[in-house]
Amino acid sequence: MYSYIPSSVLYAVLALVVFYLGQSKDSGVLRYVQRRINAWRYLFQGADMITAEYKKAGGKAFEVLGPDHGHVFVSSKEHIGEIRKAPRSELSMFGATRQMFQPTYTMLGHNWHDERGVEGVGYVRAVGTLFPRQLLRIMPDMQRIVGLSFEEFARANKSNNGHLNLPAYELSKKLVCKLNGFCFFGDELAQNESFMKTIFQYNELVISAAEVLRVMPWFLKPIIGPYVGRITSIQDKVFDMINDLVTRRLKEKKLAETGEISTPPPNDMIQWIIDTAPAKLAWGPRRITHEIIAIWFGSVHALSATITYVLFDLCDQPEYIEPLRKEVEGPEFDHFMSTTKGLSLLDSFMKESSRLSPIEAMSGRRQALKDYTFSDGTRVKKGDWACVPAKAILRDETHFPHATRFEGFRFAPRDEIPGNLETVSQPEGPSRYSDLSDNYHSWGVGGIVCPGRFYAAVATKLIVAHILKNFDCSIVGQVTEKSSSWRSYLLPKEGVHINFSPRKQEV
Repeated sequence: MYSYIPSSVLYAVLALVVFYLGQSKDSGVLRYVQRRINAWRYLFQGADMITAEYKKAGGKAFEVLGPDHGHVFVSSKEHIGEIRKAPRSELSMFGATRQMFQPTYTMLGHNWHDERGVEGVGYVRAVGTLFPRQLLRIMPDMQRIVGLSFEEFARANKSNNGHLNLPAYELSKKLVCKLNGFCFFGDELAQNESFMKTIFQYNELVISAAEVLRVMPWFLKPIIGPYVGRITSIQDKVFDMINDLVTRRLKEKKLAETGEISTPPPNDMIQWIIDTAPAKLAWGPRRITHEIIAIWFGSVHALSATITYVLFDLCDQPEYIEPLRKEVEGPEFDHFMSTTKGLSLLDSFMKESSRLSPIEAMSGRRQALKDYTFSDGTRVKKGDWACVPAKAILRDETHFPHATRFEGFRFAPRDEIPGNLETVSQPEGPSRYSDLSDNYHSWGVGGIVCPGRFYAAVATKLIVAHILKNFDCSIVGQVTEKSSSWRSYLLPKEGVHINFSPRKQEV
């Protein structure tokens, strides 16, 4: 909705407001107005504002206001340790998630508790334990789906002159959507083109609707919220199709328990959620369906944006192509397919790409369910968030030597780095893309971290390996900005295209 008003006009108006208020003798009014202007500026420049305040803070806590709540950022080990130890009834990740996505209106009335533990949810076990155990078995199918989905997207988007100039972010979203569809729903729904198209659209709808609702006055949400969240029938279609499948699966589970059927249960996310749902709460089909939709939503955009940035870096850092291609075309790839581990050079390249191009400037968000005070007196007011300035830390020379320079193999074991490539290595030694560490907070903070990071690593490697094996890549045209900022998000620009030139097969 802001595209109709040039940003220069908006800033000029804001500057005039500040100037005239500056003539006022009431400095309190001026300070309030300036704070509110900065709060709204956060929507457009949030990531840069966080980095700027981090540099000024010198390791201390600092605050950045948004239009709907404040953010108190902490970066010391002591503060982050306190976030980890804070009772979840005081600092809640799920409270922040609910505030972000407004599920009451965008997810058909479903509403997470501020404190997820009150429900004893087994989703962490489903995503973080059962899913990784099954990766080895389904990786050949994942590899097949990547190849077929890329070919399908390329065929639909090939230009008249035969050039394969594809929109990078859209390509990544379609590939991830296809992969996730298979892993979440099995072949039954994943092969249903109508369903997959609808659930892809649903992701876009939730983001747009939630952003409108977040800045809406609280007293208007109950009136306008139902209309904003249900402007199309997409939600109903997604819910009904998944709910029908869940209902059938629950009946089949009962029949198997009584010995009336002996067919092995399906091996997908729907079944894992059914099997790990808290028995004492007797979740029905509707509640399980809501849980599946919520997990699905969180699995698409972050992964597709991350993969897009890796593709951008493949284009911008051609000196890494040869060693990466050698790795994915050699025995290391066979080892990866038989263990889910390995490909250390590609793994490091992915991690460095994520370090310099994180999709979020913050991590570890927790909503204060009541006023919370850190040990040094730093206060987070009820409704505000405690956060970690992840992007600023990832570019801090204190933690990452030559922090602003792309060093694709900085996280790889030294003895596996090609001798012709000079590289900076991390002082603490090699690490994997999915590893947790004190200064790499992309996967989360404290005891609540992304349980799907192992799947994300495997999916990214399969997609990038397919491209390395089959194509030479380059950015189309002169592109200076590849990302756009909204709040703390840094997402790839939709208009950036990559030329995929098929490799000539050696005779």
